[in-house]
Amino acid sequence: MQKSEFSRVFTINEIAKHYKGTALTASAIRRLVKAREIPSRMVGNKYLITAAAVENWINSSTASATDQNASYGLVRRVDA
Repeated sequence: MQKSEFSRVFTINEIAKHYKGTALTASAIRRLVKAREIPSRMVGNKYLITAAAVENWINSSTASATDQNASYGLVRRVDA
């Protein structure tokens, strides 16, 4: 997303359309919003989300996934 779009708000379907072809589908975004992992506001019957909130979630989930996989593939001693 362009820098000016970070302050704009989008619906779940608009964000899903932007990330089409990735695992960030409309149902995945809806699940994250309802779990309060991505901050949003409900206006009428639609959730509005800032582009910055989605980018922050992507960056934080990437960082936590990297931390969880830090020991993956390392050789360690196994006591018998």
